[in-house]
Amino acid sequence: MKKELRIKGYLLIVISIAAVLLSGCRKSDDVFGLKENGFVDFVFSREAPQTRADIGEDGSGSFTDGDRIGLYIYGAPSRHIVLTRQNGTWTPRLRKSDLGEGLVTLSAYYPARDDIQDEVTDNRHKHSVSTDQQAEGYEASDLLWSNRTINTATLIGSRIELPFSHGMHRLKINIASENGTLPTDLSVKVSNRTEGSFSLYTGKPNDPFSNQEWVIPRAVTENSGQFEAILFPSKLNNYTNGWVEITANGKTSLYKAPAGIGGSASLESGKETTLNLRLKTGGGIDPGPEPEPEPDEPDPEYANKTCWVYGIKTPETPDYPRDNEESVPDGGYIPENFPSGIWFHTTDREFLNWQSTYRWYDCDKDNPEVGASRPGYSDWNMCWAASASNLLHWWMYHNRKYIELYDRQYNANPWPRYPRPSAEFSDKKKSEIFNFFRETCQNRGSSSHFGVNWFINGNSVGIGAHNMDVYNNFGGYFTELFKNKDVAKNYRPLNKSNFNSIIKDAFEHNQALGFDIGYPSGGAHAMVIWGAEFDENGYISAIYYVDNNDYYNFAVSGGSNNYQHHRLIRRKVTYRETDVYLGNSQTVINSLNVIDLGLDVWREAFPAVQPDEE
Repeated sequence: MKKELRIKGYLLIVISIAAVLLSGCRKSDDVFGLKENGFVDFVFSREAPQTRADIGEDGSGSFTDGDRIGLYIYGAPSRHIVLTRQNGTWTPRLRKSDLGEGLVTLSAYYPARDDIQDEVTDNRHKHSVSTDQQAEGYEASDLLWSNRTINTATLIGSRIELPFSHGMHRLKINIASENGTLPTDLSVKVSNRTEGSFSLYTGKPNDPFSNQEWVIPRAVTENSGQFEAILFPSKLNNYTNGWVEITANGKTSLYKAPAGIGGSASLESGKETTLNLRLKTGGGIDPGPEPEPEPDEPDPEYANKTCWVYGIKTPETPDYPRDNEESVPDGGYIPENFPSGIWFHTTDREFLNWQSTYRWYDCDKDNPEVGASRPGYSDWNMCWAASASNLLHWWMYHNRKYIELYDRQYNANPWPRYPRPSAEFSDKKKSEIFNFFRETCQNRGSSSHFGVNWFINGNSVGIGAHNMDVYNNFGGYFTELFKNKDVAKNYRPLNKSNFNSIIKDAFEHNQALGFDIGYPSGGAHAMVIWGAEFDENGYISAIYYVDNNDYYNFAVSGGSNNYQHHRLIRRKVTYRETDVYLGNSQTVINSLNVIDLGLDVWREAFPAVQPDEE
């Protein structure tokens, strides 16, 4: 699991919230078993050495004989097997053929349960946390979880590694008093939706729908004011009316959950939040400012890497030659002479011309300048729709196998007035998806995540349609599966910490990225990120993006203008004070839009599909 930045801030005089990853250096379980007998050698890595919830400083520890691990093999239905370690071997022994053919998704959890029932048909692993964690309930609430998809056809040897991470969220509460003495009647309760589940396909926790209950945390040491609770991951907005209840000096105070922690709107799986509270005289607790980022901490896992959005990097797509920048040619200013297949430099940034073997998309406006009258649509305020179209091209291409089955089972064109546009992209003709938005929506601003969700599930929030006919006769092209399920989310405001953590999380979970910028003179603009470079400390130093305003850049009056108009842009990212900027300009990156493929929804509907590994 990747290292996350910690967030610390002050709520009240000294109320701080810190989100950190519950991870450590991992020691692998020893491998036993004969390679030639065809059995699979499962290698489980365990973060927590003594108990599931407590982490040792060095992360040491391994499984011992008698330990039991539950293993799900995803399918329709899934299969559940309890593996027991006996004489250094996980039994019963399994062969590759027991797992299935092709892409196989495995989920493992510790400790194993014997009461698994509808989990295998619902394709979700249920888990609950104890409401009384003062003693055994604390350890029993934790869960070690692993999810991985492998290709048995290309698996070399018989070794399958399944690294565990903590499935729950840990809340640490540190309480101090203004007068230095804690009251004798000090007590704490935490609100949590205590019952939930994990998807057996994606491995992600589903936001729980159980009733909220009060959890009594454990006291780390008696009369220390330090408490810890294991909570089921869930959205913070579940607790905006009350999250932590503190009783002191005969008075009860209720602390409400903030809108976000560490750039996330959720209590995330495998993370830890530290809440530092100082009691005012008389026991009161007041709200305060939002969290501020801690000083930078290196992230070695991403140091000096170049990462691309899922499916974008084809064999023909070149990385920018960071170690040999002098090899990047100067493209000059004549676009007909710009090179193909390699990065080139012109003006103050680098470019890569589009070609048909690339998998990134670049929908452009017909009239990017306000009030322009070139042939085509009046679309100068529709950057959000162009960006949404790029993201939908990506979404439909990588879901193409599922969409083929969806069309067979459901109506491929449920809205006769607005037939579903093709996902094909070419530099020879306009995008049909972008045309759909330009024909149905007003030429005014919005956000790309609104456009993506409307296109897929009919959620019209943020959409300014031309007229009521559009609202009445269009409700999303994939509502049979995605009704009330938004695949696109917007994150704002941004700082160095959450900008990096959100983008890294998107890379790790096969998600696409839109972003919005704000100009110093006012106004905003929506674009799409297809890749990023990281510096020696693991922070984003440059992004690769497409700009829907640049179709006519480099055009020469009276020239042939017969050149490649679609290009990927490389530009450095800088961090100043609390903001993220494009290059050394005053242009601020205001928000990120994250688009999920929705594979958990697709896979539940069509479990037989084997998505391509891209």
